[in-house]
Amino acid sequence: MQIKSMTITEMDEAGKGLARLARMTEVDSDGDTYERGAFSWKAGGHQWAMMVPGHNRQAIPFGKARIYEEGDDALAELHLNLKTTAGRDWHEALLFDMATGEPVQEWSYGYNIVDMDYRVSGASRVRVLKKLDVDETSPVLRGAGNGTRTLSIKGAKLRSEHCARLIADLGELATAIDADPACVSATGLKQLGDIRTAIDRVLAGDAEDAGVKAAVSRDTALTHALQHRMNQRRFGG
Repeated sequence: MQIKSMTITEMDEAGKGLARLARMTEVDSDGDTYERGAFSWKAGGHQWAMMVPGHNRQAIPFGKARIYEEGDDALAELHLNLKTTAGRDWHEALLFDMATGEPVQEWSYGYNIVDMDYRVSGASRVRVLKKLDVDETSPVLRGAGNGTRTLSIKGAKLRSEHCARLIADLGELATAIDADPACVSATGLKQLGDIRTAIDRVLAGDAEDAGVKAAVSRDTALTHALQHRMNQRRFGG
């Protein structure tokens, strides 16, 4: 799964809102652009995705989003489930954020690539996303679309299950890099380095739980291996 940012533009009292996922003809901060139909290729010209907090796939969804294209925009029609406690809580939080000063709540969406290509123009190489399967949208703390799962648990007690989930995600990343070394953007490379630095800092201190420390140790070894593998692929080592 990969992650990108999105921008909430509307939210009403009934729990219905609107978000912009992308401008189809622009090249985004990850160096990606889109082919028409990238979001609307499924039957009916749209697709549905669950709404969960902080990309937590174990959490009970608090709503759904209908993903579609309109003109040059890829949009998400948000539907919060106000019959659930989480849906009501997020609704109140979003209304407050949008009504009080400048909105600061950030959002992102998770997706898998079904079809893609590259466009080369001079010295630039742009990834063209042709078909995306969007499977969730999430409110996050900061840096939506760029490793926000790490930030979403910052300050919480480090638990073994968090490490196991992160290690599994890094394993998927390793497989993706083997298939396409260019799949990680410059921003992604920087964030991978930040993750490694943070993990090294944890290992340098005292861990509360031996199992947690062992899991984190495996995690940092994998991030080192990932960066070494990408360097080999990019520089012919």
